Parts: sequence; structure tokens; C-alpha cells
Amino acid sequence: MARFRLVALYAYLGLVLLLGLARLEPHLSVRFSSVLIEDVQPTVSVVGAVKNPGLYTLPPGARVADALAAAGGALPEADLDALDLAAPVGDAETLRVPAAGQEAATTLGVPPARVSVNRASAAELEKVPGIGPELARRIIIYRPYRSLDELTRVPGIGPRSLERLRPYLKP
Repeated sequence: MARFRLVALYAYLGLVLLLGLARLEPHLSVRFSSVLIEDVQPTVSVVGAVKNPGLYTLPPGARVADALAAAGGALPEADLDALDLAAPVGDAETLRVPAAGQEAATTLGVPPARVSVNRASAAELEKVPGIGPELARRIIIYRPYRSLDELTRVPGIGPRSLERLRPYLKP
């Protein structure tokens, strides 16, 4: 009888351990699919001290210097030291080129720089309104994302949460 109890106890503990491991989050599978991160041609608004202000569609992976060149270059009074010419530009961003003595201030209505869910660190993701440390960790675990719609597979992000986060994120 004691031997039966011992076997039953070990079987019970084994089953509990097995079920506990099966419930650990997240269930990950390895996928080897190509993810094109830089496939979007950003359209940017270039305003301020440039020769031809306006909207410009740039090649994927374009930088601030490329946007400036597309606008015909800076005027002589432009303060290029106030700009990071090597910074990447994103779709629907506004590049304001200040004149000497002006600040490179953001304008109301200009969308903030978007954070890439495929490349950002946890600290960068946490700067997005609505993303805390735990959600940032889960977003990183479930990478890569081909589109922002795939964020709904992350526990804690549903369709409504995704729509709130969408203005701040990019693939």
C-alpha cells in the first residue's frame, strides 16, 4: 500500500509539472521568413529654410539629408547644425529646417517619430504611451512583424489597443 501511494504521488507530481510547463507563456515557434522593414517609400513634408518646400516621396531607407536634397537644398540662412542629417525619415513626418537663430521646434499636428517594433529596444518601446515594461518585453519576444496588424498576436494587445498604439509605431 505504501508503494502504491509513492507511485501515485510521483505520477501526480509529474503530471502537475508537465501541465505547468505546458501553460508557460509564450508559446513560440521559430519562423524563418523574410521581413522587409524598409519597403515603404516615405512621403515627408519639408518646410522652413529650403529652396522648394513641399511634399516629397523618397526611396526606402531615406535620411534627412535625402529629404533636404529632394527639396532643392537648404537656403543660405538655414541652420543645418540643428538637424541630424543622418537620421532616417519615416512616412508622414514633417522636416522643419530652421533659419539661423530659430529653434528646430516641433509643430502642433506633426506626428511624433514612430518607433519600429522590429528594431526598438525595450526602453524605446516603453516611451510609447500605453506600453509598459511587460508589454515591451512581450512585443520583443513575438518579433518579427511584417505589419502592425500582427501585433494582435501579442498577449495584451487587441484591436482597440492596436488602434491606440498605431500612430506611434511602425514595422
